[in-house]
Amino acid sequence: MPKRSIGAIPYLYPVPIVLVGATVEGRPNYATVGDCAIMGIRPPLVAISLGETAFTTRGICKVGSFSVNVPTTEMLSLVDYFGTVSGKDVDKSALVESIPGKIPDVPLLAVCPVNLECRVMEECTVEHRHVFVAEVVEAHVDEEYVSEAAGRPRIAPLPELDPILYALDNTYYSVGKPIGTGYREAERFPRRRP
Repeated sequence: MPKRSIGAIPYLYPVPIVLVGATVEGRPNYATVGDCAIMGIRPPLVAISLGETAFTTRGICKVGSFSVNVPTTEMLSLVDYFGTVSGKDVDKSALVESIPGKIPDVPLLAVCPVNLECRVMEECTVEHRHVFVAEVVEAHVDEEYVSEAAGRPRIAPLPELDPILYALDNTYYSVGKPIGTGYREAERFPRRRP
């Protein structure tokens, strides 16, 4: 199939939408972020990218930690609103309930079913973006989404968690149906012998 060049676009999809929490000027603040990725499982690492002059960036740089809060599709209007206003102008903490985690000055958004407390390990600025690589110190999940399996906590399937996904077509999406299991689908791959 012929390919068509469309320019230098980071066209990876879907993009998880999260609310990054930080204490800024003494109060919790949350920024809607699509630039969030897992950087590793052992150790547990995530990376986020924010505008260099963003209000939340200021708080993360000062405190050295932040939260990643995974909203549900029911929160879409709030999430989109938080992405259109700055904490410099709007006290976002007045619109939501924040709860403390283990790390001081890291607010967790109570309404989100999944919250990660993160401590910055590395940071850099690339053009106008401030990039933080952080260790996940603790993950919190609402009780209703956790069960036990073989003596270990098991998190509910992604459709039950109902996260918000985004694509570069400027559209929000929800999770679709499962299509396979990691590290098991390779068994179906036809192998040729040399």
